[in-house]
Amino acid sequence: MQEASRYRGGICALLMVVLLGATPARADDLFDNFTAMKVQAQALATEAEQASMRAAAHPFAPPEGFALSGEFARRINAFSALATSLVKQLDARGGPKDLRCIYRGMGEDANQRLAALHHAKNAGEQAVILKDMAALFTDAVDVTPDDPNALADHHDGAAGSCKASPDQKVESPPGQ
Repeated sequence: MQEASRYRGGICALLMVVLLGATPARADDLFDNFTAMKVQAQALATEAEQASMRAAAHPFAPPEGFALSGEFARRINAFSALATSLVKQLDARGGPKDLRCIYRGMGEDANQRLAALHHAKNAGEQAVILKDMAALFTDAVDVTPDDPNALADHHDGAAGSCKASPDQKVESPPGQ
């Protein structure tokens, strides 16, 4: 009887370990999303820079087909969606207003540049847009915090206001 009781106790302990291991270490996934932002932005920066160099090599050539339904466009849309999610998470935490504005602006800017890329008249025009996109994505890597202490100092001051409303949605380019 005692052995059966120890057996059940061991199973309960094992079950608790499994259940605790299955739950996230923290309910707040803000820094997981910051990490995802850095990874996405770095990959997009590299791809945009390489595409810019290819396009700049033949500036008067017809534009490369950057379809709005293509893989590059899907990744840019995912970047914009993640930026919007970060804005909402920072709003919920009372995070720095300037960072909320930056992410909101980056999400919108990425989609606008994607639409401009799609409508470029030649490869030279695309090269300029792609170079600007690479800079945008590099900036996203640079401004994204690495640890929670980065959110302690808001640097908002009196001018720390974002003209966009907190519930404003970042729109995808036409044709999505």
